[in-house]
Amino acid sequence: MRVLELDERRGRLQVIIETPEDLYYLSMILRKGDLVYAWTFRQLRVERELGSEKGERVRVYVGIELEKIGYSKFTKTMRLTGRVVEAPEDLHIKGSFHTLSIGVGDEVTIIRKEGLGYFDREILSRATSIIRRVLAISIGDDEVSIGVLSPIGVELKGSFPYYPRRTDKDASIRESVLPVLKEHLEVVRSAYDPANYDEILVLTTERLVEAVKETLESLGIKARIIKVSEGGEAGIYELLRRQDLRHLFTEIRSLAEAQEANALIEELLKGSQRVIVGIENVERVTEWGVVEKLIVLDELFFDEATRERIFNIISRLQNSKFLIVDGESETGRVLKRLGGIVARTFYTLPAAGRPRSPSS
Repeated sequence: MRVLELDERRGRLQVIIETPEDLYYLSMILRKGDLVYAWTFRQLRVERELGSEKGERVRVYVGIELEKIGYSKFTKTMRLTGRVVEAPEDLHIKGSFHTLSIGVGDEVTIIRKEGLGYFDREILSRATSIIRRVLAISIGDDEVSIGVLSPIGVELKGSFPYYPRRTDKDASIRESVLPVLKEHLEVVRSAYDPANYDEILVLTTERLVEAVKETLESLGIKARIIKVSEGGEAGIYELLRRQDLRHLFTEIRSLAEAQEANALIEELLKGSQRVIVGIENVERVTEWGVVEKLIVLDELFFDEATRERIFNIISRLQNSKFLIVDGESETGRVLKRLGGIVARTFYTLPAAGRPRSPSS
């Protein structure tokens, strides 16, 4: 995301959407009531003797007072709906509802009356950092899985079976696997152009590693081969868990944050009285100003039922560290069972003032 203007006191932010990942971050910055300005298309009405009829679609600059955000993770467009506050006079649409469709290449201006703050700065720092995309191809005995790792998490593109050729018992793995694997990897290469990724990782088992190496060489695919205990989808999740491979993803913020979240969840499981879970409990301790670290499931920002509550919690943080965890990750699934939000306090709260756990 490229920031063209940032005036925190006046609450004015102007950005250009450069990648689909930018929409993820923009959805976290936007609040109900914000004034949002962007170019859009509007259908003209042509007046005839017998009434009006639809005319051509024209590109116009429109401002709306935001009421609803339509965004799903990993999609390439965002829909922002609100009442029109600024538009060309000849359109006669002020006061009516309009939906802005925002995608890559669009310029967006946001104005917030109460100004921009700490959380907005943090999200912008994530959005404007270098985005590193990694294509992971995980090859098992009978399955190939594809995943794309980026700053907003892991997107599993899909898995498909492959069937080694039936040969006699004395045939080598190379003879049974190589022809079929080559055919499938050619399909993967055509669907996922290596030029679009900063690095390609191929995950496979010890048994298949030599056949995989030969296949990659024959296709001219340059990739880092990593041995895993099991291929397919399980291999991609193993890659994310392994501490010895953490250095591969230093630029991918979501994985580093998941690691910190895992440490805090482990502290909770060990019985720490400084770890608070659930929205109601976390709301209470943030009111007291005792939160040292906050972990939030990204899905809570996309859910209308929880979005405003999460923003209210964050607005009360006093420069506390906060982490955002990918809901599709293994850590995200655990966090979801804990209510999607976990806080660590600076010190152990007295029993009389400690919030109740969700299970009590």
